Amino acid sequence: MLPWRIEDLDLAAVPPARSESEETLALIIAAASLVESASHLYTANLTEYFAGDREITDWLVEHWEPEELQHGRALRAWVEQAWPGFDWEGTYAQFIGEYSALCRLDALEATPALEMVARCVVESGTSALYRSLMTLAHEPVLRALTGKIHSDEVRHYKYFYRFFRRYQRSEHLGRMQIARVLFERSREIKRDDSGCALRHVVHARPTAGGSEPAQVTALTRIIHRQLQQACPYDMAARMFLAPLDLPPGVKLWVRSGLTVGARVVMRGLPWRVRRPH
Repeated sequence: MLPWRIEDLDLAAVPPARSESEETLALIIAAASLVESASHLYTANLTEYFAGDREITDWLVEHWEPEELQHGRALRAWVEQAWPGFDWEGTYAQFIGEYSALCRLDALEATPALEMVARCVVESGTSALYRSLMTLAHEPVLRALTGKIHSDEVRHYKYFYRFFRRYQRSEHLGRMQIARVLFERSREIKRDDSGCALRHVVHARPTAGGSEPAQVTALTRIIHRQLQQACPYDMAARMFLAPLDLPPGVKLWVRSGLTVGARVVMRGLPWRVRRPH
């Protein structure tokens, strides 16, 4: 059973975006809706990778994928109200053609525990993203929607972290192995999936001229400035580095480093990124 229903949101009451900040939020939500709506691709890869582990595959198919797809449907519905001229269907068709080529099973991490570390990176970033959007949103429906998705992402993170701990008991990974995946996966966020989504959203956006790459660069800077003002860095940092299982004394010593780690994750936002290829 889904934790909430789209029907509970008063989407018909969403007004068209008018100010520059509202238009920027619409761009972020549109890009997020594209990637969330492609959840079936990476769910298929993860269920194949973890075949034989019924606890994980059952949860992915029965809970994670339905919830992620609902995120996509709800975000799309909000975008279509706030941005009436946006061709969501056409944009998604072009996006999925490029994005599906990125979703490769052979790009998963070498071991199950490391792949769960990668999932923790993604969930820590996306939970921070939706928390930031909830803070920035003045429109009540968007604030409620991003709050619900934020809660889902935090819960998903807890599942992936628990699965990591279970596999770690047999794999005994060193902290350097875990740190490599943490930081490599955070760098991939911006380079691959998020950039793909943003390019297609910008391409569908009416503009007064200028090259598309220049538009992407300019909009990305604006988006990052907005998100950085609202980002819950401390929360994101703790989630991001939790798989390292640092001793209590070390955790206090690296408090500033935890915040830096969250800032690394946020560089790859503002749209949903998974890359369980």
